[in-house]
Amino acid sequence: MGLAFLALLVTLILGTAGIMLTEHFSFAQAFYLTVQTITTVGYGDIEVHTEAGHTFLVFLMMGGVGVMLYFAGLMMAFLVEGQLAGVYGRRKMNKKIEQLKEHIIVCGAGRVGRQVLNRLRKEGATFVVIEQQEDLITELIEEGFLVIHSDATQDETLKKAGIDKAKGLITALPEDSLNVFVTLTAKGLNPGIQVVARMDKLESEKKLLRAGADKVISPAVLGGWRMAMSILKPISVEYLETVIHDHNIEMEMVELRVDDGSCLVGKTLSTSGIKQQTGAMILAILRNNQVISNPGAEEEIWQGDLLIVLGLREQLHRLEQVAANITKFSIADKTNSSGLKEEVLG
Repeated sequence: MGLAFLALLVTLILGTAGIMLTEHFSFAQAFYLTVQTITTVGYGDIEVHTEAGHTFLVFLMMGGVGVMLYFAGLMMAFLVEGQLAGVYGRRKMNKKIEQLKEHIIVCGAGRVGRQVLNRLRKEGATFVVIEQQEDLITELIEEGFLVIHSDATQDETLKKAGIDKAKGLITALPEDSLNVFVTLTAKGLNPGIQVVARMDKLESEKKLLRAGADKVISPAVLGGWRMAMSILKPISVEYLETVIHDHNIEMEMVELRVDDGSCLVGKTLSTSGIKQQTGAMILAILRNNQVISNPGAEEEIWQGDLLIVLGLREQLHRLEQVAANITKFSIADKTNSSGLKEEVLG
């Protein structure tokens, strides 16, 4: 399209200049006669008097009309096929991507990546996807996803996706080597970003961790574990899936970060009032990269602890109110690499 417009512009410039030189017309007359010629309108209100002018116009008719017809054909195709609307939509989408902050970048929208996108959308997360395959891009745009059509391994692509403002990146490309490269690139551009990487081969885990991935997940391993447990402990698996994935119930599992100044610091689980006043259940405590599973009532809460809490939505909301009544308290939504909601108790 750009080349056709350039050819038309050059034709108009050459035609106007040639008529001005051969017929000594003014710029307005020469331009008017050039447009008449290439559009085949030919009002006949301007006459050519010299042989040089006639000769020049013959060549202008032969070449200029062809350029004009080619340009007009492309314009019709552009409008009929809806490309004009597509360009406008792409610009609008790019502006939305530029305004993203604290979002998640998803690299790859294949089988695994598509499941990631669906889950992020259900959780209400803000994210953008990078994909190269044209057919997948068309489907994603039609479904309302923010999409960048480019190579995720390139620095400029990640910069366009707002890597410097993003809080997390999920690389779900089909090859482990590509995921390693994306992880290295992402950590180089934003060392503090949380990276979750997909792996197919078990030997790739160490490479991805060395590249800077915070979490490495194998769909094959998770799928195999789930299938085995569905046979061995079907009721337990079904219950966990219902709690975590079923949005028709109000049960949620969240992570609560105990911040400096929280009313919970220094208290045990029994004296904190979490269970007694809210009904929410503390499943585990993550402390200094160690997990305390099924903590006892006398387990003390430390600053920086990550409490994994299970409860109904109203119970979790009550936990917020209880803490707010005891001392100055704030809860800020956050998403970590595990995909659970993380909230900060301060």
